[in-house]
This record gives sequence, structure tokens and C-alpha cells, in this order.
Amino acid sequence: METRRVAAGHPDWLSMTSFFVRSRGLQAKRSVVNALHRIPLLSEGAVEDFPHILAESESKLRTSTDSGERPLMLGKIQNLRVACRRIHCRVLTPEGTFSFWRQIGPPWRLNGFVLGREVREGCVIPTSGGGLCQLSGSLLEVALALDLDILERHRHTALPFDAPSDIHRDATLFWNYVDLRFRSRVPLFFECFLTRTALVVRLRGKRPRAASLRVGPCNVEKPAAVPRSLVKSCLTCQQAACSRHVTESLKGAKATFLLDDYQPEFAKFVRDHIKDGDRLFLPFFSPGGWTKSAIEAANDVQFCSWFRLRRSLALRWSVFRGVTVAKAHFNLAGVLARHYEQQIGHEVEHLCLTQTLLPYLWRAGVLGGRTFDVLMQRLPVASLEQHLETAARLYPQSKTLVEFRAPRWFAEAEQQALKAVRTIFTPHKQIAALYDRAACLPWEAPPPRRNKSLRQRDLLVFMGPTLARKGAYAVREAVKKTGLSITVLGPELEEPGFWHNLPVVRSNASELPWERIHTVVQPALFEYWPRQLLRAHAAGANLVVSPLCGLEEDRAAGIHHVPFGDVDTLAATLGRLVTDQGDFP
Repeated sequence: METRRVAAGHPDWLSMTSFFVRSRGLQAKRSVVNALHRIPLLSEGAVEDFPHILAESESKLRTSTDSGERPLMLGKIQNLRVACRRIHCRVLTPEGTFSFWRQIGPPWRLNGFVLGREVREGCVIPTSGGGLCQLSGSLLEVALALDLDILERHRHTALPFDAPSDIHRDATLFWNYVDLRFRSRVPLFFECFLTRTALVVRLRGKRPRAASLRVGPCNVEKPAAVPRSLVKSCLTCQQAACSRHVTESLKGAKATFLLDDYQPEFAKFVRDHIKDGDRLFLPFFSPGGWTKSAIEAANDVQFCSWFRLRRSLALRWSVFRGVTVAKAHFNLAGVLARHYEQQIGHEVEHLCLTQTLLPYLWRAGVLGGRTFDVLMQRLPVASLEQHLETAARLYPQSKTLVEFRAPRWFAEAEQQALKAVRTIFTPHKQIAALYDRAACLPWEAPPPRRNKSLRQRDLLVFMGPTLARKGAYAVREAVKKTGLSITVLGPELEEPGFWHNLPVVRSNASELPWERIHTVVQPALFEYWPRQLLRAHAAGANLVVSPLCGLEEDRAAGIHHVPFGDVDTLAATLGRLVTDQGDFP
């Protein structure tokens, strides 16, 4: 923020009043000028339209190691999150003007800004929006590197003791009359985001960087050395008698857990890792699910009381309109993520969240400047949709394989976030194998229940429902080849009469005699929560499943992998199991 002067002593009420009157007068004057010559806001753009990086700036987020400065340091990072969100993925048109304050808006609390560090009259004080100079400095750096026309720029007259001095990044701010403005002759695309440790600002263009543009240091006039502030800040100077002295302390947790649907593997993980003082956010109160586990582990649990009703209505409305529920779940995840975003305090330095929330919170900039872990239950969208496209080519008659695809931004955001994640926790063996930072959780399987009084196992079961991605087409062809009778669970969703003229018995999970199951066949494209498979295996059944079922192949234990859509291998495996074990009549 702007600095008026470096004072040898502490400012008195007279100097503070003088500064207040002068600054308000200048703000009023600039407001009139801005109203008469209004600068348009930057429009949103797509990164694929600007393939070339023309200039980049990267600066550290944490410049102080003093624990007393931590509240203002975290406040600065939060202010950068809010500001970056309003510049990221925006386009500056040719001859258009970029104005920092026009694009960011007032640095007030109602706009999401919090107390950060501002240098004013020789003191470093807590101020709403403090710390935005780091962003203005990065913007100035990339603007100078591209020889943009600098229309307005103001230099600091003092800096905090730990702030680096760089003439190419020296751009102070004060709402609204101390601004940073520049103009470009070509369209430019802004990327502004936080990594765990740095602020990154990029300018991208439609064409490569021209040879005439500067590559080395900027040739700007060298100003006089910028003096350092004589004190650290109100949080560390210990001068409580000063008229400007302000105290700021951190409240709340250092870690926050953001969860959605209950899964026992993730519930156990939360119980094992949550600590006193951490916060836990759940979508709704559920006596038999998250709530019981959460109450046992955390003393600060927050619920989204209205979300259960919202979800129920959205899913029912989707079914009524004949829209795939996958799209409804996609939209609901966005609703929950936006709610959680408003609840995360700026003091939180670590997040643990479920995968469904990840792309939304990454795109919103919430994960920047923090470490985060992900509880992962499915393939990343980019990989998932590749598998669906391959399956759609194999079964072009299936409409269910092409029902819903996530937007491009969703896949890109998820991919970027997974590159920045600290640790991925998942019980799914094949998903864990994709990442070197993955930790595999054990499945919460039921205890073995082998009924030795029943000598004959005579049921071959397809868990269903009847969908192409569950392997229904391959199972149907294998039944035709082998002539085996099969028990089918779940509704027939692929097409009417799918099992016509085949030896098929209908049943459901509640009526199924699990002790009679010889083999469960489920060569699905993917299985994320193989609950029924684990239950059947605990009851002594063989499993013939795809490599993406979440379970490792173990033929000695009766778990056999068959590639999705491979009818010959499926039929041969089923025939071998029936012949070798000889239980079928």
C-alpha cells in the first residue's frame, strides 16, 4: 500500500487527521474523474485462444519468518487470492486500458478482503486489503517486460524490513487514487494465481513474443534507494502507546476438512487425522454416516443444513425431465463447493477435501497459498472420458456412454490441482497407481461369512444395473457363448428387452442368497465403490471383474481380472471357474 512519509517517531493524532482529510479529498477527486472517463472491465477469455506465454513473474508469498507477523502474512495471502480471482483469465483488448482498482474494486471486507500489511507514514499497520502491492508489482514487471505503455505508476517511499526492493516491481497502491494503469497494442490474456509458495502472474498472447521485445532487464531509470520502515509492524513493534497501534490475532483452525457423501474409508481417515481445533464441514446431518464419525473425532463440525433438501429436489427433477443424474451431481458439487468456499477462514493453511469439490475450489483460487490433500474416489475426468469414448466406439448402439461430459475447464482445473496436491488418499488400487504422491487406504470390507453347511454354490451373478459401462454387453455375449444361467440385479437401463431369450433370473440385493453365489461377474469399465463385490467376496464368491474395479487381482483368493469388452476372455474365465470348481449342477 502507499507510503506517505518515513517518520522517526510515532505519528500523533494531528498527522493522522491530516492524512485522513487529504486522502479522502484525493479519493473524491479520483472518483469524479473515473465516473467521467469510465474504464471498461476486462472480459473473460479462454487460455486455448492465447497459446504463447509472453512474460511471467513469480514472487514468494511468505517473506517473513517472524511468527508475530503470521496473522498479517496470511491476511495478505487471502487478499491476493481475492484479487487474483478478478484478474485471472481476463483479456486486455488492443488499445484497452488496464486499471488495477477498476478491475479489483474497493479493498473492503464486504468484498472478501481482510487485514493485511500496509506501510503508512513509516509504520506497517493492519489494513483491509493490505499486501496487494505484491500483485501490482508483479503486473508492473510483466508490463515492463513487454514494453507496454505505462499510464500510471507510483513508487514506494518506504518498504517493510523484509520486502525485497526491485525497481522493476515498484508499484504502490492506495484506494482509489494511487493506481497502476497500462495499455497494450495487442490482445493479452492474464493468468494470476497462487501456488503453495508463490504468486504467479503471466501475460499470454495469440502470437509468439516479437524479437524486438525486451528479454533482459528493463531499461528504466534507477530511482533513489527506497528506505526501509523504521519499525516492523504493529504486531511486533511493542509500542502499545502509539495512537495507531493495532493488534490482530488469529482465530480458528489451521486445518479444515471439506467432505461430501459418506464413505467408511474416508470416515476412518478423518478420525485418524483430524486434530483438536481443526474444523470439519459436512453436507448435512446424517446419524448413520458422517455425523457419528465426525462427533467422535472433531469438536468443531459444521453442517450445510439446506443441502440435503436441495440435492433431493435436484435429483428428482432430473429424473422427471429425463436428464442424466450425472449432470445433476455435477451441478450439486459446484453448489456445495461455493458454500464451503465462504466458510473457509483466511487463517486456514491446510485443507483436506474430497475430489468432487477439487476443480471448483481450484478454479476459485481457494487452494492457492495453502497445502491440500485430496480424498480421491474416481479417475480424473480427462482419463475417465477417454475410457468412455473408447467404450462408445466399442458399443456405438449404447446411448448411456455418451450422456454427459464435463466442461473443458473442469478437466483442466482438476488436472492442475492434482499436480499441486500434497497427498492423494484413496482406497482404489488402480487410481493410487497413477500418482507417485498417492497413499492407498484399506477397503472397509465386511468380515468373511462362509457358510460351510451349504455345499453347493450354484449362482452366477451380474450385479448390474444393466448398463454398458457395467459390462452388460460383454456379459450378455458370454452368456450366449457358455449357455450359463445368470442372476441379474438392478434395473434394465440400457434398452428394453436387453436380456431377451437368455437364461436370466431377476433378483435384488436384499433377496439374494449370498452364500449360494459361486461367481460375481462385473467386467465394468470402472468401479469406484465396489461394495457389493466386497460383500460377495466376503461370502466366499469368486469375482470376475475389470482391472479398474478397485481390487487387485488375486487368483488364489478368487479375484480374476478380465479386460472391459473382452468377450472371449470373459467366457473362457467363467467356463474355467465352473469346470474347475464343479459346483454348478
